[in-house]
Amino acid sequence: MTSTKRPRLEWIEVRGFRAFGSEARRLDLTSRLIVIHAGNSHGKTSLAEAAEWLITGRSSRRDLFGGAKAEYNASLRNVHLPPDGPVWVAAGVRDADGNLRTVRRDLIADFSGSADCESQLTVDGHEATSFDLLGFEPDSDAIAAPVLLQHTLRHVLSTEPKQRATYFKALLSLSDLDLLRARVKAQITTLEDVPPGPGAAAVQRLARTQLASVAVQLAKVDGDRAALRRAIEVALLEAGAAFFDAKVATISELQTALELVSQAQDDRLFPINDLVASAIPDLPPLPDLSRYLDEVRRVHTVEGSLLPVLTAIADAPAFANLEHSVDCPVCLTPNALSAERIAQIQHRLRSTEHFAGAAAAAERALGTFQLQVDGWVSAVQRARPVAAQWGQERSAEIASVAVDLGGGVPELLPPATTRALELDEQLLLALDAVTSIKTAAGRLAEHVRRREDVPPESEIDTSETRSVISEYRKRLAEEEPTDALRRVAEPIVRSRRQAEGMRELSVAAGLIDEIADERHASLQRTSAAKRLARADRALQRAAAAVLDERFAAMSGAIERWWNTIRPEELVRFAGVKRRASGAVFVNLVGALQSDMQSDAIERDALGVFSDSQLNALGLSTFLARTQLVGSPFVFLDDPIPGSDGDHRLTFVQNTLADLLASDVQVVITTYDPKLAEHAQTLNEAHEPIAYELTLSNIGEGTEPSQTSDLFSNYMLHGEDGVNAPTAAGRANASGAYRRAAERLAKQVIATNLTAHGTPTTIEDVEGKAAMLGELIPLLAPYALTPDEIGKWKVLPKVLNPGNHDDGAPSTAELKIVRGNLRTFAKAHRAKWGSTFIK
Repeated sequence: MTSTKRPRLEWIEVRGFRAFGSEARRLDLTSRLIVIHAGNSHGKTSLAEAAEWLITGRSSRRDLFGGAKAEYNASLRNVHLPPDGPVWVAAGVRDADGNLRTVRRDLIADFSGSADCESQLTVDGHEATSFDLLGFEPDSDAIAAPVLLQHTLRHVLSTEPKQRATYFKALLSLSDLDLLRARVKAQITTLEDVPPGPGAAAVQRLARTQLASVAVQLAKVDGDRAALRRAIEVALLEAGAAFFDAKVATISELQTALELVSQAQDDRLFPINDLVASAIPDLPPLPDLSRYLDEVRRVHTVEGSLLPVLTAIADAPAFANLEHSVDCPVCLTPNALSAERIAQIQHRLRSTEHFAGAAAAAERALGTFQLQVDGWVSAVQRARPVAAQWGQERSAEIASVAVDLGGGVPELLPPATTRALELDEQLLLALDAVTSIKTAAGRLAEHVRRREDVPPESEIDTSETRSVISEYRKRLAEEEPTDALRRVAEPIVRSRRQAEGMRELSVAAGLIDEIADERHASLQRTSAAKRLARADRALQRAAAAVLDERFAAMSGAIERWWNTIRPEELVRFAGVKRRASGAVFVNLVGALQSDMQSDAIERDALGVFSDSQLNALGLSTFLARTQLVGSPFVFLDDPIPGSDGDHRLTFVQNTLADLLASDVQVVITTYDPKLAEHAQTLNEAHEPIAYELTLSNIGEGTEPSQTSDLFSNYMLHGEDGVNAPTAAGRANASGAYRRAAERLAKQVIATNLTAHGTPTTIEDVEGKAAMLGELIPLLAPYALTPDEIGKWKVLPKVLNPGNHDDGAPSTAELKIVRGNLRTFAKAHRAKWGSTFIK
C-alpha cells in the first residue's frame, strides 16, 4: 500500500555557493518549522537561493532582474573560492515511502555572457533529470521552485499583464489550452502558406501579362476535379480564340498554333544566340598501332605481302592430299608442290597468324579514329556562330531590330558581331588544320591494308590542330562583348514577350492537369482553414470560460492567505480577473471600503494598494501557488519586511499556523529578530529548529549555529535593540544580553562539573549563583583562552547599567558584547559537542 506521507527535507548542505565558502555547511531540517535568523549580508538569502538552484538549476535573480545577462557572470560561485574549488548544494529528502534520498546539484560552469550556467543533478549518486521524489515537478517559468525571495515577492505584481496571464495559466495548468490554440493557428498558417506548384506558378506568370484576366478566371474556378479541369480548359481555349481572333477547337490545336506564332516571333525579335560561339571538344586520341608496327618489323615485307597467296595455296582442296609432286599454280614451276612442301607452307602460315590479327586490329582502330575525327569536325561546325553566315541582308535586318529595342542595344551589337566573326575565323582555321590529320589517317589505313611498313612521314601529326584549338579556347574564355549585349538586350526582349502573354498561355495549356489538381487542393485547404478558424474561436470562448472558473478558485486561495496576513481590513483582495473579454491580459483587483458596512469599490490593486499591501498580496499569491501545486515545503526569505513590523504577529499566528496545519514544511530566513522569536514561541508544539547565520570568516563562508535553546532566544531578543536610537531600546538589548550571559555561564559550569564526575543541572547552578557577577568566579576555572575570563568580568560592568538610571550601553558596546558572547558559545559548544548542557 502506498504511503500517504508527504516528502520532507531532512537536511541541506551548501558548499561554495554565493556567501557559502570553502567549508561545507549542513543544516538539520528534521522539524516541520525551521527558523533561520541572520544579519544583513550574512548569508540568509544565499541559503534560500541555494535551495532554489538545487531544485531548478537556474537563478530567478538573473531571470527577473533587469540589466544585461553578462552582469551575472560568475555570480553563483563564491568569489573567494579557487577556480577549481567544487560548488554544490545537496539535501536529504525523506520520500513518501519513508526512504532517505540524497539529492545533489554540482556546478559545472557558472553564468558566462548570455550562456546559462551548467550543472549536474544526481539522486543517490546517479545522474537524474527529475525532481519528482519531492512530490512535485518544478514549473518551467522563472519562479519554478517553492522559494520566496525578495525579487520574486512582487514578480507577479510588477510584470506586464500579459506576462501575468502566462504566469497564472501555467500555475493553473491552463497552458495546454494556449498550446492547442497555437497549434490550430499554426495549422491554419501551414494551410495558407503552401508554396505554389508548377500549375499555380504558371497562372501567376500569366497574371503578369496582357492575359491577366484569364489568370483571374482560372483562380476563381470551382467544383470537383473533373469540373475544374473542364472549366480551366474552356478558359484557355477562349483566351486562345481571343488571341488569334479565331475559334480554337482543342488544347492541342492551341499549343500548336502558339508554337508557330512563337517561332515567328523569335525570328522578329533579337536573335542574340546567333552571336554566340560554343566550346569545342578535344581531338580524339590517336589510334594505337604499336602491335601492328612490331609485327611488321618481325615479318619480312615480301613474305608479308605474299601472305594471302600462301594462305590460298595451303587452303586449296586440290592440294589437301597430294600423293606426288605437282606444278605450282602461281609460278608454273614443274613439280614444285609436294605434300612435304605444302606442310612447310602451312607451318610458316601458322607462325604469322598473329601478324594478321595485329593488322586487323590496326584497321579497326584507324576506322574508329576516322569516324571520331568526322564527329569532331561536325562539333566544330555546330560551334560556329550563326551570325557568321548572316549575309548583308540579314545583318541589316538585325541592326534594324537593335534600333527598335533601343536601350544601348544598337551600340553594343557591332562589337558583338565582330567578336563572333573573329571566333568563326578561329574555328575555320581548326577545320583547315584537321584536314592534314584526316589525310594522314587515310595513308596509314592504306599501308595497313597492304600489310606494309609505315614510313615516318606517314605518321599523324596533331600539333598544328591542337595549337589552333588552344588559341580558340583562350579567346573564347575572354570577356565577350556578347555578354554585355545579352545583359542589356535580354530584359528588353523578355518584357516584350511577357507583356503579350503568348508563351505563358502556351505553358499554362501544357499544365492543365497540374492547375486543376492544385486548385482542387487549394479549395480543400481553404475549407479546412475556415473550419479551423471556427474551432479557434470556439476554443477562445471555452478558454475564457475555463479561465474564469479557474481564476475564481485561484482568487479564493489568494484571498484566504490575504486574510491571514491582513484580517478585518477595509482594503481587501477582490480576485484575479481577465481584462475585458480577452484571455491574454490578467489584472489583480482590490476592493476598498470606507467602513465595514459600506459597499466595496473595486480598483486595480497595483494602482491603489500601499507598499505594505502589495507585499502582502505578493506573499498571498506565492502561498496560493504553493497550495495549488501541492508543494510539500516552502522557503520564505524575509516574508514580512522589517518595515512592516505591524503585521509580523498576524503572519506568525495566522499565516504560518495555516501553513503548518496544511502539512507544509516551512523554512523561514529573516533579519527581523522579533519575527524569528514569535515564529519559535508561538509554534513550540511543532518543536521548531532555529539557526543563527554568521559570516565571520569570508573564505570559509557563512556558518550556521543551531540556536533552539534559551541562550539563543535571549540573544535573539537582544538583536532588536542593538541599533536602537533610544536609550530605552538599547536598555532592552542590554537586559537580553545579560540574561543570555547568565544562561551561557550556567551551561558552561554545569557541563564541566558533570564531565568531571559531578552530575549538575542548570537548576543546580542557579541554587549556588543566579546573578552574572556571582557566576563569573565559578566559571573562571573553565575559561578556554587566557583572555576569556577578563572579557567575562567586563560584561556586568557594561550590561548592568542598562537596568538602572545611569544610562544604557551604546550600540558599539552592545555589538562588542554580542560578539564576545557568540565567540564564548561557539568555543564551548565546539569543545563539548552533544554533551554540552542546554
